[in-house]
Amino acid sequence: MDWGQYESTLEKSEIVNEETDTASVEALVPSFNKLSGTYSVDASSDNAEILFEVDGLKNTKGGFGEFNVSFEVNESVESASIIVNIDAATINTGNKMRDEHLLEEGFFNTAKYPKITFKSDQITWSEGVYTANGELTLLATTKPLSFDFNHLGSGTNKNKADFEAFEGTFAFDRTEYGMEEDASVGNEVTISFYLELVK
Repeated sequence: MDWGQYESTLEKSEIVNEETDTASVEALVPSFNKLSGTYSVDASSDNAEILFEVDGLKNTKGGFGEFNVSFEVNESVESASIIVNIDAATINTGNKMRDEHLLEEGFFNTAKYPKITFKSDQITWSEGVYTANGELTLLATTKPLSFDFNHLGSGTNKNKADFEAFEGTFAFDRTEYGMEEDASVGNEVTISFYLELVK
């Protein structure tokens, strides 16, 4: 049986104003200080994706077909906030049978818990790296979650809209949110994302 494989449709735009850390750490200034207002993106854009990977007897990789991300900046890093909403039922691993299994009660249980959310309560900056501190809600279980991410820079996408690009990776234990142990599937889920947010 063809196990299937997720195929990314991400199209990264050219980053014209790249944020770099070539200067000494002491000289770095948080690039958020240049931003102001609300920036957002959803899954209808070719310039954003949220992916997951779970190790097991067969490594599972996939993405979500529906999500939206909102990032608000007011004057400083400390005042910025991030809200992420994901439609769990739009999971896509490149294998329909596997996707249907992941929607069931032992895993995402989307009939009862259709949404995955993350809301930050603080963003910090240290030595050129941003950290989002907040809460992840999955299967109606909410737990603290912190992850590092990078501000890559800015540019103009194919629709002539100015964007700010961000990316990051983090991991969490799915069983801590109520998913069942399974001998064929690892407990650690790794999330990676690339987002071109438009004001």
